[in-house]
Amino acid sequence: MIEINNTDLPITVAEKIITGTKPCVATPLTKAVVKAITGSETESGTADMFCLEEIKEIADYLMVYYESHKEGEG
Repeated sequence: MIEINNTDLPITVAEKIITGTKPCVATPLTKAVVKAITGSETESGTADMFCLEEIKEIADYLMVYYESHKEGEG
């Protein structure tokens, strides 16, 4: 889960979006591979919150917002 705080700088928010993860349930195949390699069973792990294409889509939305609002800023 990504949590954005009032005091976060824009670069910090971007970093949270880029590196954010979410829990994921391991498939039976993944469990078997992990057990074969490590010897322990894992029920779940983490995955990226957003793939590269989704991060690009977020960036595009932000640019559209910026372009439509930049005239009003001083």
